[in-house]
Parts: sequence; structure tokens; C-alpha cells
Amino acid sequence: MPTGSRVGAHFLSSVLRMLEPRTDDDFVDRLHYLYTPILLLMFALLASAKNYAGHPIECFVPAYFTRAMEQYSENYCYVQNTYWVPFDEHIPHRLDEREKRQIGYYQWVSFVLAISALMFHLPALCWRMLSNQSGLQVSVVLGVACQEENVDPEVRDRTIDVIARHIDDALRYQRDLIARSRGVFLFALINVGRIYGAYVTLVYSTCKLLHLLNALVQFYFLNKFLETSDYPLFGGHVLYDLFRDREWQDSGRFPRVTLCDFEIRVLGNVHRHTVQCVLVINMFLEKIFVFLWLWFLFLSFLSIINVSAWLATVAVPVCREAFVLKYLDACPEETRASTDVHLFCEKFLRTDGVFLLKMVSAHAGNIMCARLCETLWVLFQQWRASTKVLTGSARKESTGSMALAAEDTTTKPSLGIARLRKSSGERRAPRGAGLTTTSFVDMRPHFV
Repeated sequence: MPTGSRVGAHFLSSVLRMLEPRTDDDFVDRLHYLYTPILLLMFALLASAKNYAGHPIECFVPAYFTRAMEQYSENYCYVQNTYWVPFDEHIPHRLDEREKRQIGYYQWVSFVLAISALMFHLPALCWRMLSNQSGLQVSVVLGVACQEENVDPEVRDRTIDVIARHIDDALRYQRDLIARSRGVFLFALINVGRIYGAYVTLVYSTCKLLHLLNALVQFYFLNKFLETSDYPLFGGHVLYDLFRDREWQDSGRFPRVTLCDFEIRVLGNVHRHTVQCVLVINMFLEKIFVFLWLWFLFLSFLSIINVSAWLATVAVPVCREAFVLKYLDACPEETRASTDVHLFCEKFLRTDGVFLLKMVSAHAGNIMCARLCETLWVLFQQWRASTKVLTGSARKESTGSMALAAEDTTTKPSLGIARLRKSSGERRAPRGAGLTTTSFVDMRPHFV
């Protein structure tokens, strides 16, 4: 295969992989980054086919025009734009007034729709890149949890054990990261999320808000382009007219019949002609943009509801605890005290852990989520027991050292004061002094 063909095939396969649905999102996200771009690209191809493969414009020319002159006039009018004047108005005599009425967008509709499709896909690209920076590996975890082999109980138990230990390790190491790039607000915000166990949740929520913002902005500009004095909300008024069995008014945005001026040199003299043309493509473009107006409006309302529900679930502690408690019903009630559930959610799972459980519930089902939650609860009990042991031994060592210090102070005051001053000076060392990668690794078993 030639090199150019291989490069083209690789590029096409990369684009198709980008349009594949992912497992680390929800249906509303897929409406934004998958189905809407596909719809926009289909409309762009339809407009391109009509523009470059069909006859987008047909002009009514004088009878003495030859076929070549007719073809020339149609090509010229399509490239140089036409202008619209309603049939109940007189054609302006001044050229500048005609230029103000020119319509020159229909040649660029395909490119505008392609750019719109790219804008809908950009938040998903951001989520894909930034989510891979966390140790949770959300897409990998959900891919493993959604395998068909998990129907077998033995395979499912092994899968749940592997996922639970991976989540335990990832959430433990996540708080040990040092904030980087403090001068950049975005990076500082992301690293704060890493430290407090909300990095993945913060990135995903930001991408959801970007989806919503993109839909609202595109709806606003589309409505500004389509609105008129009679139709401030173009799509809504069109629907109203259709329900009343009336033809919607010709707004001038997509006129079927337009005028075109061009000049031809004949025997050294310049002859100016004004011809009447039919823009067949505008019949398709009007239907496309009315549909997109309604689709963007629907997508905006759906995204507002989805983002509000999502933020309420992952951002409010009470909602997080209620979500986790729903899947802890199988655990013994004596081990499910309210304080334990609060500690399990806020100190062990934290926001990212609850986020991952919510994703597992949405994609792998409630059974898988409940079993995973039970396994994480067992790991939480083990961590809690080990933390109590470590805390108790640390208190004993602290009590013993204080007793020795007091004894030294009574017998040798000068030496005791020196030791206390030295100990106090060590405790008041500058924050971050002496902290190395090794010291952070040693802190891994401890939870904030």
C-alpha cells in the first residue's frame, strides 16, 4: 500500500476511534460528544454534496444568453453572493443598498457545521486527556467491570477484588501528590483536587459544565442568526405556525428567490445585467437550521438537569453518604454506624471513590456496584483497625518520651531545657523542609 494511502487510512481510523462511545461517561455526555457531532457532520456532508455535486443555484437569464453565458452567470452569482429583495418592494437603484442585502453564508455552511461538531467534541477530549493523569484509570476500571465474563460468579468475585484493591491503592497514593505549577490557576485547581481526593470528580464536572456552556453558546448564536423582528425565537415561532397550520413567514435568512448583478464586456463596452436566481440549497438549509435550533434547545435543558443532579450527588456530603449507604445494605448493621459510614465516605473513599462507584453503578449495574462497595467496606474496616493500632503505639511512645523529658528536667534542669528546646525547634521546622519522595512514600498508609 502506498505511503499516502497508509497515512490516510491511519487518520481515518483515528477519527473513527475518537467517535466511539466510551464507558467513563453517561448518556447525556454521549449526546454531546458523539451523537450531535455525527448529526452535524451528516448535515455538513449533505450541504457539501448539494454545493459541489449538484446545482445549488439556477438563474433566469435573458433569451439571447448562450449556454456558456448562462453557466457563467450562475457560477458568478454563486461565488460573488446574491441579495434578497421581497417581491412587494422595489429593487434599490444604489449599489451600496444592494450590497447591504447580500447573502453570503451558504457557501460556508459545511465548514460552520464541521467546526460546530468539533466544538461539541472538545470537552470529551479534555476529559479523556486529564482523566488519564489520575491513578484511578476510570476507563480501565469500568472496562473491566463491564466485561461479559463477569456473569460467572467466580470471575466476578476475582474482578471485584482486583478493582477494590486498585481503588484502595489509587486513593491512598492520590493524597501524596505534591501540587505542581502553582502559578497556573487551572493546574493549581487540579492539583488541589488531587490532594483532597476530588481530582477526577473536579475534571469530570468541569467537562460537563463545558458541554452545557457549549450548547448554550451555540444555541444563542444560532438564534441570533435566525431571529427577526417578527420571530425573536425563530424555532418556537416556526413550531407555533406549524401547529396553527400556517406557513412560517419568509424571514430573508433562507430566501428561495434572490437577485444577482454582474457585468459583461461586449466589444469593449461594459454591460450590467441583473438576473433572478433560485437558491435550491436554501430549502435544505432552512430545515437543517430549524432542526438544529430545536436540538440545541433540547440539549441545553437536558444538560442543565443532568449537571444539577450530578453535582448534587457528588458535591453534597449527605447525598454521597446516602448513595453509598444504599449499596451497603448487605453488610451487618452493627458495623454500619452513621459515624462509620461518614468516615468511609469522607476519609476512605472520598469524592473520587464515590464518583467511581456511581460510574460502576451506571455502567456495570447495581449488583456489581453493591459487591464492590462491600469489598471496599471490608478494606475500610482493616484500614480503620490498623490506624487505631498505629495511633495507640504512637501515643505510648509520646507518653514515654514526655516522662523521660520530665525526669531529665528535674534531675538535670539545664539538660532537660536543652532537649525541650531542641525538640521544639525540630517541630517548628519550616513546612516542607526535609520532605523527600521517600518521606511521602512512608506516609502512604495514613489518611487525611
